[in-house]
Amino acid sequence: MSVAAPALSLDHLGCVAEDFDATASAWERLGFRLCPRSPQRGAVPGREGMHPWATSNRCALFHHGYLELIGVTKPGAFNPWAPFMARGPGLHIVALRCDSVDDTYAALAPGAPFLQPPVQREREVDVDGQPRLMRFRNIFSRDADCPEGRWILIEHQTPEYLWQPRYLDHENGAIALLSATFVADDPAPLAQRLQALGQLPGVEQVSTAEFDARHGRRPSRRPGLHALTVGVLDLGRAEALLAARGVPFRRIDGVAWMDPEHAGGFWLGMRQVPPGFSPVRD
Repeated sequence: MSVAAPALSLDHLGCVAEDFDATASAWERLGFRLCPRSPQRGAVPGREGMHPWATSNRCALFHHGYLELIGVTKPGAFNPWAPFMARGPGLHIVALRCDSVDDTYAALAPGAPFLQPPVQREREVDVDGQPRLMRFRNIFSRDADCPEGRWILIEHQTPEYLWQPRYLDHENGAIALLSATFVADDPAPLAQRLQALGQLPGVEQVSTAEFDARHGRRPSRRPGLHALTVGVLDLGRAEALLAARGVPFRRIDGVAWMDPEHAGGFWLGMRQVPPGFSPVRD
């Protein structure tokens, strides 16, 4: 008996920082409110259980999805993101949300051998001044099979600890993560992986030439994840904020685009969405 294809949605994108604090400051300059630093933990080679890693994260949380910033804050500890950091700062992680990683893995694994079995993950976060253990289960892609970056399929077990109302109000009016753009010279291998994952609202793949025509520059890391858009309630307000803070941007087809130098290593776009906007989950 075949297993029904899971419903996936764009959960978050992960940016690896060369300078964690400097990139966090750059995001705040763009009008994003970031949650406090949260040390990461997980599996460590040769040891049982979960242990502290070298990295921490800070997130810009929206009503729909979020952006994750990752950087080294504990040098000397195990760093699972070291291979990605060696490739340079920018977007290296695309996470898709599902209701059940067990059901999702059962449905996708036969046609997506680049996916690994589900694993439990956790990290400590502050909730109303008290430490709480945020829990989630992940399906990770095999890095050797996915040169474009790390795929994560995530089942949130304590979403209320992450999406706290105090972090959802942004100066730029951001309310949603809308899209993620991959760039590849050879489209076939990445297209096969995208197809194996099924319908992915908001995730697109473009050729190097298409990306160059759109942004006037070719990213050096190909294949790779190089652009995203967030939805804002008032694009004029967001642009006025950027202008007041001396952040250059270009308006293209209704999107205000910032270059990698101002966003942490990737092209970041802001698009206006209507009040009450809710992304469609296919």
